[in-house]
Amino acid sequence: MRCFLLLIPALLCLCSCDDKSTAPPAAPEKTPAELVDSPGFNGHNAYAHCAAICKLGPRYSGSAAYEQQLCYLEKHLHAAGWQTARDSFAAPNGVKMCNLRAFRSTSPSPLLLSCHIDTKTGIAPDFESADDGASGAAVLLELARVLSHEQVELVFLDGEESFAPRMSETDGLYGSKFDAARRGSTLPRWQINLDMVGGRNKTMAIPSLDTSDFMYAQYTAAVRALGLSEEKWTVWPGAYLDDHVPYLEAGVDSLNLIAVFSGSNWWHTPKDNMSRICPRSLHESGLMTLQLVNQLLNAGAADAR
Repeated sequence: MRCFLLLIPALLCLCSCDDKSTAPPAAPEKTPAELVDSPGFNGHNAYAHCAAICKLGPRYSGSAAYEQQLCYLEKHLHAAGWQTARDSFAAPNGVKMCNLRAFRSTSPSPLLLSCHIDTKTGIAPDFESADDGASGAAVLLELARVLSHEQVELVFLDGEESFAPRMSETDGLYGSKFDAARRGSTLPRWQINLDMVGGRNKTMAIPSLDTSDFMYAQYTAAVRALGLSEEKWTVWPGAYLDDHVPYLEAGVDSLNLIAVFSGSNWWHTPKDNMSRICPRSLHESGLMTLQLVNQLLNAGAADAR
């Protein structure tokens, strides 16, 4: 039986990047205006990507800012040596949508890394959607710089957000539903989905009911290997409607890396801006994803022997 750590509601309200709740508020971190060369994953680079994406404004499906975001992603993916492809489709109400895939090999990859890049409509004219959208894209972009595995594919998904105020089984996850169906018999073996991964003093909590025993073991092994706090990297005793679900339903073993947001005062509000984002949180999420990539690919190699 899995042991679930209790999530303390107060954790949702902390604004410091420091894990110690008794520490004084952290001073604003100096972040580079431009990307820096680094041999490994760099949280400041991810922060710079996040800021650049947010400056485009609300990136809702079919908008000019969404197209600018695609161009930004393609520019940096190509610079890192990735090939890209756009998959255009439409939501049932006719709204045009587009997923962006990145790959190093045209052969099917066993591991898919995903995030959504659309923003919720109707929040505010200058809505940044920094954590709920841009943070995942920023981490994947920086991962693209350091990942050389041909066995990994990246997908930046449109249409995660619902048109109605709340997501439902029939409203939302349009991009992941399209992508999972498009792949047919060439689905990946594993998927890691990133959502809300850059908030200050975030608490990450994978959904218990959506996580297989195998993926749970991989997650807890990665937490231990990286020496992360088991209170900050824990388990939510339930399920989420998120972009891992269509892949799960298609038979893919998926892991949803998502921060606790229930009961927060920032989610889907103008408060989800760059003041929420912490380079150290992005860095930690990037290291976790890299650790999981290596563990999963090693597990696949062991199975092949």
